[in-house]
Formats: sequence, C-alpha cells, structure tokens
Amino acid sequence: MRNSEEVLRAGIDELNFQNTDYLFDKLLIYKNLLEKWNKIFNLTSITKSKEVITHHFLDCLAIVQYLEGKNILDVGSGAGLPGIIIGLCSPNKNITLIDSVGKKTSFLKEACVELNLTNIEVVKERVEHFQTDKLFDSIIARAFSEIQNFINLTSHLIEKKGNWYAMKSKKISEEQINTNFKIEKKVIVVPYLNAERYLVKINTK
Repeated sequence: MRNSEEVLRAGIDELNFQNTDYLFDKLLIYKNLLEKWNKIFNLTSITKSKEVITHHFLDCLAIVQYLEGKNILDVGSGAGLPGIIIGLCSPNKNITLIDSVGKKTSFLKEACVELNLTNIEVVKERVEHFQTDKLFDSIIARAFSEIQNFINLTSHLIEKKGNWYAMKSKKISEEQINTNFKIEKKVIVVPYLNAERYLVKINTK
C-alpha cells in the first residue's frame, strides 16, 4: 500500500504535469504547514496525511488544466484550496485568495511566504463587500455555496466575458441557476479518489 508521498508523486504523474519535482517538493511543504496549523486552528476537517493528498491536493490539481484566464479570484479560499494549488501550477497567473476568517488569511499569507508564491495576493474580507479596480476574468469556488448565490455575491467582480467555476462533489441538477447564463458541467477524474467530482463553468450568454 502506498504512503501519502507515493500517492502524491503518482497522482502528479497521472495528471501529466511537467514540473513534477518542483510541484512535489512544494506540495510537501504545503502539506506539512497545513497539518501544523490545523492542529491549532482547525483549517480543515481532513487530518490524515493521505486524505489531505487525495481529497485536497489531487482534487484541486485535477481541475487546473481546465481553467481559463490569467487574473483569478478564489472565493472562500480557506486553507488555500484551490487557489494556492493554481498558483503553484501556473506562475504566469495572478491569483487573489479571499476569506473573511482571520486565522485562515493568516495561514494563507504564511503559506505564500513559505512557498515563495509572489503571484498570489491574500484579502481578508467578505466577498460581497470586496471592492477592487482590478476585475477578474475567472472566479472559482470550492464548496463555497450554491452556484446561484456564488454568482450573485461575486457579479460585481467579474469581467464582462469572464467565467465562474464551481467545484462540486455531487451532481448539481437540483440547483437552480439563472437561465441567462451558459452552463457547462465537466466530470473530473481525481487519481486515487473514488468519488464524484464536477467542475461547473458558468458564463454569460
């Protein structure tokens, strides 16, 4: 049976990333930091090392290839999932992580320093109150809220032809979404995770 590091290495390889050694080393640093902080601040309910790899890291790595845009907002970033993963994989993209909880944004800032992520900005604010001169061409959330509420809370932050992305762990057929939007649902296969995963892309028609 593979340990957590072996699962991480194999998962990165299976997802066909090019900079495998860099990504592997950075994600181990991230995992160790997350587990250290989690003992005090309860950043995530997942505490086992192997589940951190499968349920968090590989889950987020699996969606990176499908994201468009260079200026990305991660809403309710929490422990940095998926924003820090995106930032590690895509140094040419500018990522903003927003969360309203101080202990989480403190962790995010520390993680960015430890990982030397200069393409990430951390904001402590409720997203509906966040104001910026820089609109985003992509806005993503992972288990943040129902999709329509996610759109409503962030509509003042997205460019005219931007995309919303919602990471979901179950079918969203029961969720009602405004018909003014174009919706694409993609099944995501996550290595070593036997669970339904979906990436829902929403944009204006």
